Amino acid sequence: MMDVSTFSNLGIPLSLVTQLGFYFVLGIYAVFTAILYYHWQSYGTDAKVTSLTYIVYLATTVPLLIVMGLMVLII
Repeated sequence: MMDVSTFSNLGIPLSLVTQLGFYFVLGIYAVFTAILYYHWQSYGTDAKVTSLTYIVYLATTVPLLIVMGLMVLII
């Protein structure tokens, strides 16, 4: 019987796969945030709307990343 803490037949620990997946998503998030920041700074015309967009973006995505990180730590 296969141990549930390993991933497939390769014997890679599930915690390692989960952690690498989290780092991958975190990297994509950083790149996407940099692109969003660049475009809003370059093409945004209203400073108030731009700052509101940054606040809403961070207020919705940072808690999601924190929950993901906590889930990775639990696994």
